[in-house]
Amino acid sequence: MILIAVLGVMTLMIQGVESAGISLSLSTDISTVRQTIVDTHNSYRRNANPTAQNMLKMMWNEDTAQNAGNWSATCSFTHSTSNQRTIPGFNCGENIYMATYPASWEEAIQAWHSEGDIFQYGVGPTVAGKTTGHYTQLMWYNSYMVGCAVSYCPANYFQYLYVCQYCTAGNNVNTITTPYKSGPTCGDCPGACDNGLCTNYCPYQDLYTGCSNFIAYCNIIPMIRDGCRGTCLCRNNQII
Repeated sequence: MILIAVLGVMTLMIQGVESAGISLSLSTDISTVRQTIVDTHNSYRRNANPTAQNMLKMMWNEDTAQNAGNWSATCSFTHSTSNQRTIPGFNCGENIYMATYPASWEEAIQAWHSEGDIFQYGVGPTVAGKTTGHYTQLMWYNSYMVGCAVSYCPANYFQYLYVCQYCTAGNNVNTITTPYKSGPTCGDCPGACDNGLCTNYCPYQDLYTGCSNFIAYCNIIPMIRDGCRGTCLCRNNQII
């Protein structure tokens, strides 16, 4: 699922802005910037409240980042279409943040996470009319690949457009109030836990719901095999 966050404050001037209007401190072409984005996401994920027993550790994905960059470069302050948020084998989600000044990536990600202040696990938003989809996508247990980009859009009031895409896509409407499984930290990955986050990810995605009910048909019915690749191919306690 996809949502937009907006920050409207006084425009600030910074030194060292590149010709494209993006400083090196924001450019995801820089490895340290990419690592900051990943680390910031993972810090929030490992500190989930209530604690998560199946929260996967995020990693940077270049295909996802390329898609995010392609979209941010359009300076369209709306969301990309679903076919612009796919990488081989996966559908992806998206968070967008807009600012009038070159906000740091930490600010953008914190803005998404701050929606957790009005989110109750198992219930959803606690304030009528408010949405918490940025938070739930950021905290979605099996969204383990992330790629982001920011573009400078001088013709627009919000001159900076930040885009992060996440694969597998989160915010499944059937489980939107429980973005992860509550329980002991790393409870679903006791042998594959890295500083409070699971690393036993499944490199395939289930396109259908209820795939676990059809395991017996994985090698019999092509539609099940192709639509339930995660369930059919990940049999070693990987998190799907």
